[in-house]
Amino acid sequence: NIERKGLDMVRRDWSMLSKEIGDFCLNQILSGGTCDDVIESIHNSLVQVQAQMKSGQIELEKYIITKSLTKAPEDYPDAKNQPHVQVALRLKQNGFSGCSAGDTVPYIICSQQDSDNTHSGGIAQRARHPDELKRDPNKWMIDIEYYLSQQIHPVVSRLCASIEGTSPARLAECLGLDSSKFQSRSIGSSNEDTSTMLLSVIDDEDERYRGCEPLRLSCPSCTNTFECPAVSSLIASLSDPNEGKDATVNFWRRMRCPRCPDDTDECRVSPAVLANQIKRQADNFINRYYKGLLMCDDEGCKYSTHIVNLRVMGDSERGTICPNYPQCNGRLVRQYTEADLYRQLSYFCYVLDAT
Repeated sequence: NIERKGLDMVRRDWSMLSKEIGDFCLNQILSGGTCDDVIESIHNSLVQVQAQMKSGQIELEKYIITKSLTKAPEDYPDAKNQPHVQVALRLKQNGFSGCSAGDTVPYIICSQQDSDNTHSGGIAQRARHPDELKRDPNKWMIDIEYYLSQQIHPVVSRLCASIEGTSPARLAECLGLDSSKFQSRSIGSSNEDTSTMLLSVIDDEDERYRGCEPLRLSCPSCTNTFECPAVSSLIASLSDPNEGKDATVNFWRRMRCPRCPDDTDECRVSPAVLANQIKRQADNFINRYYKGLLMCDDEGCKYSTHIVNLRVMGDSERGTICPNYPQCNGRLVRQYTEADLYRQLSYFCYVLDAT
């Protein structure tokens, strides 16, 4: 048996359908098959599932989401944004007694069949108890779009985030969703593949510092900017390594703006100017980290904020719940991590290393 601790699909606010698809993807990933075979199997499964959902071949029970009441439903200050609370309030009005603190409320996200806008109203307003859906099938139908985009796609895309050969946009396409909504996040995620890798185990400098911003110097004369060359390569290009102090003088003569004429001394970058410009750029990256920009990892949400949300849902880590919950099941993640900052500053050290 596989222990699924920490994965999204172990939370209660995921349907049985999303958990089954997550289990299938996890088993494929851990099957030992080739990457191409795993990706092909997952893609084919998603295409098949979305076709079955749209044709009504999936059992009603697999769409049920369950959530426990932590207090009496009327005591929730944000009841209008909580699907299970809305369902509990409606059931209680109809005389149902199982709607107290500690009770688990099942619900299904629906859309209206007889409305011009089938998705009118928020997620909480469109949540219905399974019995309500069975009693009035001509008014309410399962919101297939919601389950594809908010229940299945987030689970699969997170499981497949580190697998080559697929992307959130490609997975959305397999589910019949608009892939353009997920394209920008796919491009951005490709630059983060090595953000947590240990720099010391990567021998190739181009791979080690892939995605780092260059160290750009400003010319004291023409104010144009240019990329600072690696100090070690600049020293190696000096004609005579035995020049001693003259070699140091020649080095600082070479540290100059490439756009200015060779006979212009004002375009040379002095040690003090170099130190000041390096410190200013390093401070900019440090400030970017401490700004703490958070963005929802659900490709269809893109919510961003600098404010930490201290709300806790299930076993989620404090500060990670997207404020758009329950419309969005995503998690807030840092856009500029400790690893990004460390890698950027390490790249500056590499450029300035004279050895």
